Amino acid sequence: MRYRTVGLALWFLPFIGLAGCLAEAPRRLAQVRDSAGIRIVENADYSLPDGQGWRLSDEPLLDIGALESDSSYQLYQVVGSQRLSDGRIAVANAGSSELRLYDAHGTHLFSTGREGGGPGEFGRMTTLASMTGDSLLVYDSRNQRVSVFDAGGALARTAQLHFLTEIGGVPMIVAPFDDGQFLVGVRTYSTSGERGSGLSRDMIVYVRCDSEGSLADTLAVLPGGELKLILEDNAAILGDRPFGRLPSHAVYADGFYYGSSDRYEIDYYSKTGKLQRSVRRAIPNLQVTDTDIESYRRERLENAEDESHRRMIERLLADDPFPQSFPAYGNLMVDAEGNLWVTVYRRPGDDQPRWTVFDPSGQMLGVVSVPERFTVHQIGSDFVLGRWRNGLDIEHVQLYELIKRD
Repeated sequence: MRYRTVGLALWFLPFIGLAGCLAEAPRRLAQVRDSAGIRIVENADYSLPDGQGWRLSDEPLLDIGALESDSSYQLYQVVGSQRLSDGRIAVANAGSSELRLYDAHGTHLFSTGREGGGPGEFGRMTTLASMTGDSLLVYDSRNQRVSVFDAGGALARTAQLHFLTEIGGVPMIVAPFDDGQFLVGVRTYSTSGERGSGLSRDMIVYVRCDSEGSLADTLAVLPGGELKLILEDNAAILGDRPFGRLPSHAVYADGFYYGSSDRYEIDYYSKTGKLQRSVRRAIPNLQVTDTDIESYRRERLENAEDESHRRMIERLLADDPFPQSFPAYGNLMVDAEGNLWVTVYRRPGDDQPRWTVFDPSGQMLGVVSVPERFTVHQIGSDFVLGRWRNGLDIEHVQLYELIKRD
């Protein structure tokens, strides 16, 4: 049976005399306790004043992308961008199956790669990540292969993830640990005819691979995303549940963060799979309203590819599959200083992306707003890099300065 899947200003908490009172902050702002060797950090809910703390520059320091220009500056399906230590910008342009490098001023240096299955070729680029020494990791989901490029942009090695065939799932994350090994989170779900119609939840198998792509260890099996399955007339429609829970993850140091999004709780696991700490925030999930449901339905149907796709969406949205509340949060990222960034889950129609930021110990620092239609790819100590789409859906890679103020 075949399935078709349908699917910045930063305001810190108002410390009194910031420089002199940081030592008091943990006692005032979060409760920390130990539970069976696991560090629990409980953050209260805070109302933050506008106009205080960090902010992004009003305009990007660097903008790469053009509608009518040399093809090297025409971007399409950018899945990642990374700034290297010398200021160069690497861009994974999946639309052309190329890894592109630009200098610190945005001038194109060279491109490598093309569509295909051989070394240095890509079937479907889905991930770009930085590694030690300015090397770059590119994950190709179609070929189930990791390609590592050195600081000069030359292909250094590849790693075929053969074990994915045995697990039988789809990677949601392929990210490097500091020692060159990889974290792979594989979304698994049953495709057997014995599975009935209705709502269900898949699982994520988190594994560690060595630098050659061989399975080294299974770290954890944790809740995945909520799904809706419809079986009718020897056909099956499988899609993510509207406003359903979906896990998020991010590698940090020698471990990784994981959050199920059921409630505001994010756990940190070591590279051996041991749960070490839990970061929590005492706020309830937003409640789903009739207006939210109607907005979601309208947006999905308006974006249908064709009439067949439209009917499929209508069938998935039938029978009231909507939950009573939204997920607690969205994606996770870790910046260059070890701070955890967590996206605020947005209602339909809310076009303002925001992030909640926690320091490396798990204590909340503040809330970040980034430009509309901007997807963050990398957060440095003094910059934010990502993809921006303009009103015509033309893609740009933009670099903003992160301005830090007391």
